[in-house]
Amino acid sequence: MTDTSSPHPFTLDRLRKDIAELLYVDVEDVEVDEDVFHQGLDSVRMMALVEGWRADGAEAGFAELAEQPTLTAWASLLSTTGAPRASA
Repeated sequence: MTDTSSPHPFTLDRLRKDIAELLYVDVEDVEVDEDVFHQGLDSVRMMALVEGWRADGAEAGFAELAEQPTLTAWASLLSTTGAPRASA
């Protein structure tokens, strides 16, 4: 996963980098307002993301994120579940 030494580890930039890393694409190719499943993410990779993010303090789980599968929604959700506030 990505370095989380900043006080806001769940920024859109971090989420995009993490998804791009898993999908083997450039960060610029990951759209923040498009369904992540339409971009190539699958449930197994999403579970890996959730586990890594939980290790970094996220409280949102797989089901919560799957209900709103865009990075914009995830940044908002991660900021409201007790994790540090995400920024754009």
